[in-house]
Amino acid sequence: MGYRSEVAFCLRVKKPEQFVALTRVNAEDALKEMLDNMYYYEDDKKIKYILFTHNYWKWYDDSEKAFAELMELAKNYDKDFACKFARVGENADDIEEEAFGDDGWYLECPYVVRTLEVGVLPEDLTPIIEKEKEDVSA
Repeated sequence: MGYRSEVAFCLRVKKPEQFVALTRVNAEDALKEMLDNMYYYEDDKKIKYILFTHNYWKWYDDSEKAFAELMELAKNYDKDFACKFARVGENADDIEEEAFGDDGWYLECPYVVRTLEVGVLPEDLTPIIEKEKEDVSA
């Protein structure tokens, strides 16, 4: 089964369809698999991005090398490329966020959100102060 991660990155390059086609030509297996899980995303300014998102990915050495190769290809293809990367592993402290290119941190996605779930509905709770007032007045 192995260790799994949620992985996402957003890549901005000029002519993204051409970049994907050129990348696919000489891609190794890990990068081809990554390309098969990519999407095009257009923001409200009509800028088209390449988005990779996967919720149960084995992010091992092969994946890291494929991603590094993709970043090198993007840098060589478009000097103004930008990429924002996020990965959340199974362990609570296993979180990575990185940006590449001059504007990587300014891309709107992906981003990590940390939340705390209590598991109880608010309407099922009795405030301590209210309970103490009831006890005193009884």
